[in-house]
Amino acid sequence: MSSELYSDRIRIVYHPDYKNHYTTASCETPARVTSIMEYLDGRFPVIQPEECTDEDILLCHSDGLLTTEKQMPDRYHIARLAAGGAITAAHLALDGFTAFAAIRPPGHHANPDHNWGFCFFNNMAIAIMKLLTEGIIDSATILDIDLHFGDGTDTIFKSYNNVHVLNIQSSNPDDFLKTTESSLNSIGHSDIIAISAGFDQYEKDWGANLSIDDYRKIGVHAGEFARSRCNGRIFIILEGGYYIPDLGNNTESLLMGIMQGLS
Repeated sequence: MSSELYSDRIRIVYHPDYKNHYTTASCETPARVTSIMEYLDGRFPVIQPEECTDEDILLCHSDGLLTTEKQMPDRYHIARLAAGGAITAAHLALDGFTAFAAIRPPGHHANPDHNWGFCFFNNMAIAIMKLLTEGIIDSATILDIDLHFGDGTDTIFKSYNNVHVLNIQSSNPDDFLKTTESSLNSIGHSDIIAISAGFDQYEKDWGANLSIDDYRKIGVHAGEFARSRCNGRIFIILEGGYYIPDLGNNTESLLMGIMQGLS
């Protein structure tokens, strides 16, 4: 399946500042987004996001966490830009595009009042909460396929019966795919589906589990869900994934699967 066939339907959200260094773990490097963009740039239009506002952050996080992050200006800037990228991707999905946000830092371990796991603000939660607060959507489904449980996203939406957070956790590829399909099938209508795309389940990454084609199959399930239950509204944001050489391949495979499922 040629990615060029979908150049008019896919948008990549990216900002050059995502390549900036800031204080975090050595594995969460600018090379992650550089690798993805070198693979995808020129195939799809690229949209440059703006930073989110402090008000956006406070939709999901405490004043204390925000104040703490402000003490580290370099990473505060990039963290706001990452959340802004997620918001941009969500709005592009509402406009009918399949949007992938090649953002860093990741966010799904950022809880209301604390963060860890290379995450500062919860990009996904901020984007979804902004749409809900502004009355643009009434419901959402979040599919988290990262190796690690997205505790921050789960905690933020735990009391929301209109937001379904599906953390897929399995070390067996067949079971991972079956669980993804059955979890999505258990959900009724949603106004939008969003994927927290961690690629660290990849067979050459920490999880030693999923193949490149497995990401396509996950994309098919998500695309079919978007087509049948979300009026085609779907966006994806980058979470984990640390095997640099194949991050672009895995991203494209996920996107191509989504487009197949949407068709």
